[in-house]
Amino acid sequence: MKKLMINQYQAILIVLMLLTCFKTNAQQKILKIPLNAGKTYLKVTVIKSESHLQNGQVKINISSAATVSKTYKIEAGTGGLFDVTVVTNKITNSIASGNDQFYFDSDSVVNSKSVLATAIASTVGKPYVFQIDSGGAIASVKTDYPKAAIDTVFGFTGLEQEDLSVGKKFPLIADIRSLKNLKIGEKWSDPALTANGETVTEFWIQSRAETVTTIAFSKTITNLGLNTQSTGTYVVDNITGVIMQRKVQNFTTGYQTLKNTSYVSSRSSTITENCSVVN
Repeated sequence: MKKLMINQYQAILIVLMLLTCFKTNAQQKILKIPLNAGKTYLKVTVIKSESHLQNGQVKINISSAATVSKTYKIEAGTGGLFDVTVVTNKITNSIASGNDQFYFDSDSVVNSKSVLATAIASTVGKPYVFQIDSGGAIASVKTDYPKAAIDTVFGFTGLEQEDLSVGKKFPLIADIRSLKNLKIGEKWSDPALTANGETVTEFWIQSRAETVTTIAFSKTITNLGLNTQSTGTYVVDNITGVIMQRKVQNFTTGYQTLKNTSYVSSRSSTITENCSVVN
């Protein structure tokens, strides 16, 4: 009887240990990115580009510069998710090609006859709401960006077209937890296939400090007749996973259409982005 009681106690202890391990593992799986609900981040992006197009003897040079200011308000959502409200507060954009000039400022009156100006203006001042999960991926889209009618000149504005669909990484956040065990210089890749082409990105840890980690990347994009080589860095907050700074250099070659005419195209651009807490 005594031996039976000892065996029973051993069994109970084993069960309790298994339950404790299961609970610990479950807690690790539902660990959330430590964002603070109620915080608002301001992200300012500056994009500069130069494009060169040629069709026979016809040559076109196009330069553009844009500044985009966005706020991201973080709120606690349901099911352990975060609600993120994105508002584009201000856009300035200029395009120059020979004697042709285009200038847009969201603080000024918009020329309603310009399809391009109307398309840019349609994204300013409106709240768009997304839910993100513990890994920084978009879990659901509550209020999506409008599908604005744009002409072919839009591609030369330099403005980025972000993919904010379900399953994609939200552009404000990196899951820094998964990088803690990686060594400086250690690389990993992230291939992706879309309806328009293929993207292959290679990342590596460039440096690690007490408060931030710098991630470098090299990306190859094949998309609708255009090939892009992209390099740059992300500076990520070690606690929140928020991308505090982003620097990107792009070089694109291929074929591009402008006003129903196809051209051999080359384009270089730089993107500099800084993010800060505003409240």
